[in-house]
Amino acid sequence: MKYAKLMLVGLLAIIGLGYRSFGADAKSDLYKGIYYDNITYTDNIDFHGVDGVKLDYSAELSFPGDFYELSFDVVNSTKYDVCISDYIYNQDDDYIGYELTYDDGNKIEIGDTIKQGESIRIKYKVTYKKLIQDEYKLDTNFSILYQQVI
Repeated sequence: MKYAKLMLVGLLAIIGLGYRSFGADAKSDLYKGIYYDNITYTDNIDFHGVDGVKLDYSAELSFPGDFYELSFDVVNSTKYDVCISDYIYNQDDDYIGYELTYDDGNKIEIGDTIKQGESIRIKYKVTYKKLIQDEYKLDTNFSILYQQVI
């Protein structure tokens, strides 16, 4: 009985290590296989480039009413379907409005799927709503997180 328990613990440890390795490999493949392509943007953006899912740009918003938009394809070149597991961007305030939507204006939902070999088009819009009179830190960063559909 003592040996049976020891073998069971050893077997569970081996299974756990194998599962952890599989998860790490899948995660690496996921980050290599999801990328942004076909980037378009308004004239007030100085676009520096894209590296996978990292967009490098700067933009100018001079007066209330000014805005900028970035549109891009999220390409899934992996061997499996992925879904949007989360997205992070600033919430609207009195001065700046933020929108992260599909290109057609529909809301992005957690769990939306991108099938293997397909892409979806996303739009990010930042609008200068009201004259900023105090010290204000403008942060227009956004992130979209993906995970494999199981």
